[in-house]
Amino acid sequence: MQRSKRYYISSLTEYSAAQMSHYVRRHWSIENHLHWHLGVMFDEDRCQVRKDHAPGNLSTMRKFALSLISRDPAKMSLKRKRKKAARDDDYLMT
Repeated sequence: MQRSKRYYISSLTEYSAAQMSHYVRRHWSIENHLHWHLGVMFDEDRCQVRKDHAPGNLSTMRKFALSLISRDPAKMSLKRKRKKAARDDDYLMT
């Protein structure tokens, strides 16, 4: 088992270390989950767009698309939903 220490500076004096640990872990869990989906579904890490505002714009569009795909109640994987939306205009419009 590996152990490490993390130090944080905060003005939130009413929270205990255990409570702050919970909030920090929850934040990073959400953050890591989002980046994993973007990396796997949109192959974001291999994107070679680097000029001007294009990287930020594409990132925003990917996050928006992921949000829309995630809201769809269909019982299939997010990757499959994305591919179906690319092939089927009627599904894309829903």
